[in-house]
Amino acid sequence: MTPQLPAAAPVPVRGAGVLQAARQVLQGVLGLGALLLPPVLAPVRPGVVAAVAAVLAGWCLLAAFAGGTSGPGAVGFVRERLGPRAARAATALYFGGFATGQAAVALGAAGFATAALTAAGAGAGAADGDSGWRSCAVAGGVLAAAAGHAWIGPRGPSPAARRLRLAAVLALALGWRALGGVPAAGPGTGGWAGALVAVPLLFGWVGLEGAVPGPARRRPAALAGTLLGLAAAAALYAVLLNPPPAAAPPHPAAAAALGAACAVLCWAYCRTNLQAAAVRWTELTGRSRRGGVLAAALVALAALALAGAARLGVSALLLGPGAATAALFCLIALAALRRPRPKESVHHDHHHRDRVLEGAARPAG
Repeated sequence: MTPQLPAAAPVPVRGAGVLQAARQVLQGVLGLGALLLPPVLAPVRPGVVAAVAAVLAGWCLLAAFAGGTSGPGAVGFVRERLGPRAARAATALYFGGFATGQAAVALGAAGFATAALTAAGAGAGAADGDSGWRSCAVAGGVLAAAAGHAWIGPRGPSPAARRLRLAAVLALALGWRALGGVPAAGPGTGGWAGALVAVPLLFGWVGLEGAVPGPARRRPAALAGTLLGLAAAAALYAVLLNPPPAAAPPHPAAAAALGAACAVLCWAYCRTNLQAAAVRWTELTGRSRRGGVLAAALVALAALALAGAARLGVSALLLGPGAATAALFCLIALAALRRPRPKESVHHDHHHRDRVLEGAARPAG
């Protein structure tokens, strides 16, 4: 028998590595923010989006040259360099961001449902402008239903389901843009200062904090792909946050279908995010997952109650998860400037193996 020669090893293609890394970043970063941010923040100047992306690109370079966060995760990266107390602070920021973010997600679901009813001629209101008790009551129902499902079923969607859900989010976001925006959307943030708009805008970047490859010198293609994915996400947000004026009112049936589908997607993300918050609660307290679901739901309900009393909308509620995300980025940057601690000093922090969770817009699930 003639011996078979071994198959030649495939030649690595540098471009393919860059594109693969960019795709992974986009899958990790993009989520409900693409659907929730445009109706409540638009119009936002493209320069604001570009400035946020530029700051995050510099942050990525800093984290990458310090070893990257994609291996240990964001909390693990902080623990290795700043110790267990800082790691607990990062975990608390995750829990706070997830919990307060669900108030915004639930109120956004109520706004989309209102848009669907308005288009069908059965209601009136606004996704961000109608922030009265009726909208908060609907949002409370959405939150309660999501918490009940998260309480019963600990498992989140499969990777394939996550990809399908992301595709649905992007399709619906582009559908609303083609119609000129959500008919019941509020006045937007045209009068906000750019720095203040940037805080809720960070809701759309949750997930990047745990996706930076490293070390940068050994994986230049992965780092280039990360920056490419970051730029692509920024370009998408720049387009979505500046919808063209509608030439004519959207067809009621189309607006009603889009509003109903968006409300269902908001509920699905809220359920998965409550599961992610429960994981962080367990890491913080050592208590049960169901207790974490309840704690996160109560925090979100309290935020909804405050929003109803102060007549605040989704854009104001997004300041909570946006601020938590900003603080987490700053904590990781501080950790990147420090050398890793000796293994002996962090060995006793046996708490948890870090899982990279999606952000408030995925689990933000």
